[in-house]
Amino acid sequence: MKKRMISILLTAAMMITAAGCGSKTQETAAPDSAGTAETGGEETAESGTADAASGSGSDLIVYTQKTMNQYFHVALQEKVEEAVTAAGFKVEVANCNNDSTLQNDQFRNFISKGPKAIIANAVDSDALNDVANDAVKAGIPVIMVDNPASTAVVDGSVKFDNYECGRMAAERIVEALTEKNGSPSGRLVNVYGAMSSECWRLRKDGFESVISEYPDIEYIEVPGEGERAKSQEALTNVIAKYNGEIDAVHCPSDDPGLGCAEAMQIAGLWYPVGDEKHVIFVTGDGEPDAVRFLKEGYYDAIIVEDAYAYGPIAVDLLTQYIFQGETIPTSGTYTNEDYYWKTAEFMDGETGPVLQVPPYALDASNVGEEGHWGVAALEAEGQ
Repeated sequence: MKKRMISILLTAAMMITAAGCGSKTQETAAPDSAGTAETGGEETAESGTADAASGSGSDLIVYTQKTMNQYFHVALQEKVEEAVTAAGFKVEVANCNNDSTLQNDQFRNFISKGPKAIIANAVDSDALNDVANDAVKAGIPVIMVDNPASTAVVDGSVKFDNYECGRMAAERIVEALTEKNGSPSGRLVNVYGAMSSECWRLRKDGFESVISEYPDIEYIEVPGEGERAKSQEALTNVIAKYNGEIDAVHCPSDDPGLGCAEAMQIAGLWYPVGDEKHVIFVTGDGEPDAVRFLKEGYYDAIIVEDAYAYGPIAVDLLTQYIFQGETIPTSGTYTNEDYYWKTAEFMDGETGPVLQVPPYALDASNVGEEGHWGVAALEAEGQ
């Protein structure tokens, strides 16, 4: 099992973004596997496509990408490409730049090519249902990663426990507020993400499930839509409204979180942990710029979603199960040696088999340990 690392420069990410919504194809061959599955119980095929798909003569696996404007998704795409080519298949990618209508069109175009499989990261969990169902009916295996379809029953979904991610972020903030104020109290701003995304909806729900238990925490929620500029503007407005008197900020993802960081810097609220003027700051995902701020002492914690994991896991599920004419398990444990987290659980979801990757907290106590994707990316850039 090899250690997977990539160097993804933000400037390169922007260059890729500038290329628009085209697609590209590449090919290499060197089979590899990221993890192993210990399964138990009955395995069922909700979509019923495994037998037909396993006989596909195509050597093309396609990936429909939601955006290249965020480092997390740049890393996710490069890992998909690496994993597909390492398994000996051609790969083609289409980026819709957060346009759900365009993503549907690209998905239909992929169906017309008759690929061996489609890997998809939905912009809008509801909008992708019909085309995902069309692919399944055409006998093309579909694996959703990160943001799943909401109702389409597909061959498998590799998703993150976003609800628990939100809960963990809230718990870290409650602990920090208690330490700062002597009790779980203070003014907390949640700059939440776009509600069209199941991921951000669940993070918000998980976050609020914890915060609602603390009546002395003044909870202010403002929409940042998951965008850096909008998140910066939203937090700037709150800072102005309360004359800078805020105790904590939460942003569910690191890219919009950088907008929040910028807002705090401009407002003169940027002080390291331990300083009496420090504003508690917790984000999600684990991107390298956020890791850098964590190392410098300005972030309290990051609840990590492993961008490096989705591509290798998706390809593992295809090669170990679907392409062998088998269905993905609905129970059991997936193990790996490549990432900081070591196990993930298979489960039976409403949209078919699910492998749920767990969140974990990255902070000053463990940032020096091996296996964090954002740390690896930062080190690959020489930082």
